[in-house]
Amino acid sequence: MTIDRTSPVPFYFQLAETLEQEIASGRWEPGAQLPSEPELCEQFGLSRTTVRQALARLEQRSLIERRRGQGTFVRRERSGLWLLQSSEGFFQDEVDRHGRTVTSEVLRAARGPLPQWACVALELRPRARGATLERLRSVDGLVALYVVNHLADHVAEAALAVSNPNESLYRRLRERAGVVPHGGRRTLEAIAAEPRIASLLELEPGAPVAYIESVAWDAEMRPFDCYRAWLRTDRTRIDVQAAGPGVDA
Repeated sequence: MTIDRTSPVPFYFQLAETLEQEIASGRWEPGAQLPSEPELCEQFGLSRTTVRQALARLEQRSLIERRRGQGTFVRRERSGLWLLQSSEGFFQDEVDRHGRTVTSEVLRAARGPLPQWACVALELRPRARGATLERLRSVDGLVALYVVNHLADHVAEAALAVSNPNESLYRRLRERAGVVPHGGRRTLEAIAAEPRIASLLELEPGAPVAYIESVAWDAEMRPFDCYRAWLRTDRTRIDVQAAGPGVDA
């Protein structure tokens, strides 16, 4: 585990990502104590301020908790965490590569205050304004994905300029706003579909679906989009690739 000192990515962000991967991999189990701030400073050759910034980011994401006079610990109540990263996305890339037909129904497209979880993911103040795009996406005529995107206000106009509901959102952002995804983080878990989700995905309530949360950032490491999605894995698969810049949704 090292810090790439030639990278434009801030050191605190690199450290936070490294520590999060250690948590996700199971090296530090729930309740385990992390190395102290001085130990992290020495191990990574970073200042105390940088280490504290990295830990604050993990605390904001509810992955760790800092106890006064005791140290920093992995949160016990966290759910299982798996980092799901892909250079071209788990959905759009899959259908593009196999020549399958994707159609989308836009259920909602509006500007307004974003929910609290989205403000945290996008590193915005509470109740910040942005764009919300709610879609139901089908593959070869069969409903496969329900997704709700929340986007920062500086890309809201481009995000809501839906002339063709079937086009990729991120392609529209590239063309209309010049925003190129440079990185992202996704978490995945299997859940039982609630009645509304089950109805949208043409399933029985309680049927298993893949639940994904995602945040994407640009070349300046500024988050611009986050989403929650529910996927029928019997109608499309999840493609995980370990390397490559950019994500798609």
